[in-house]
Amino acid sequence: MDAPASDRNKGPILEQLQQNNLFVDDSSSPVTTLEVAAGAGVHSVYLTESLKSSGFNLSSWLPTDPDELSRASIDARVAASSDNAVGQIVKPALPLTLGPNGAKEAIWRAEPLSTSTYDLIYNVNMIHISPWSATAGLMEFSGRRLNEGGALVIYGPFILNGEMVQSNVAFDESLRAKNPAWRIRNLEDVTAKAESNGLTLTAVIDMPANNKMVVFKRAPRQEDN
Repeated sequence: MDAPASDRNKGPILEQLQQNNLFVDDSSSPVTTLEVAAGAGVHSVYLTESLKSSGFNLSSWLPTDPDELSRASIDARVAASSDNAVGQIVKPALPLTLGPNGAKEAIWRAEPLSTSTYDLIYNVNMIHISPWSATAGLMEFSGRRLNEGGALVIYGPFILNGEMVQSNVAFDESLRAKNPAWRIRNLEDVTAKAESNGLTLTAVIDMPANNKMVVFKRAPRQEDN
């Protein structure tokens, strides 16, 4: 499965992850990762190979996608990787469909997934091509599944302070024409939903093609205080 957008943005995303310690304070600390809406699996393989080779201690990377063909593509890319570590780190892709109350699939409510937690939840180019309930579900899921201090890293176009660049205005119109539930989201709305689930906005980074990388960190839970 081809994924030209993923091929274009994988390099700039890697650069930010490497340079800014967006998801871990110490690159030697073991990191468990869940990728939401992994698509064809381009980032699953590329980021695992690249972050591992640059010294990040990725202990596991679990790609997920609601689409069966996408999951097959992910597994095929992992199998085709020339880096043996990728096959050890990247787990077989699992279905994950997000609704307002988190994961819809029953497997996420059964052991061992029902109690699994992560240091990084990674989500690229999903929020604008899914209904708002998926964003709400992402925040609910991340609030429950991130370890204290863990990061939710999302990437895509956003409205900031009620404004969009002209190219994104046209893109937003095209999204709504395809599906009335799709649109470029207001970052303030996304942040409010994140905060209601115990997440704190820590970074908004300008990226190519008028995209943003947005990072939320998991605040200490009430029972942890």
